[in-house]
Amino acid sequence: MKPIATLAASALVAAAVFTGTGTALADPAPPPPPPTKQQALDTMLAELGVAWAQGGAAGTAIGAVVGLGIGCVSMFPGSLAGCIIGAPTGATIGGLIGMGNGNPKVQQSIETYLNTP
Repeated sequence: MKPIATLAASALVAAAVFTGTGTALADPAPPPPPPTKQQALDTMLAELGVAWAQGGAAGTAIGAVVGLGIGCVSMFPGSLAGCIIGAPTGATIGGLIGMGNGNPKVQQSIETYLNTP
């Protein structure tokens, strides 16, 4: 009789273990509180700093040179006006592209800041 009692006890323990794991439920973690305007600003500025260091400065320099060259050549008779317009336009576009490629999280941080009440 001892082997039958041991087998029955083992079966009860195994049934309790399997049943216990199936019914153990936990509440999901609460969502994090929405950021305040200051926290969103701090996050955005940190992401912009990373983006500038990882590609913004180089993109600005390259964009300024390309914009200067295109502006000076495209408006040949009045090339000074083309140079004056082309350099800052190219620098702005190059900086934005360089920062976007340098840190992909920068766009999301800007949108979060703008949408935070």
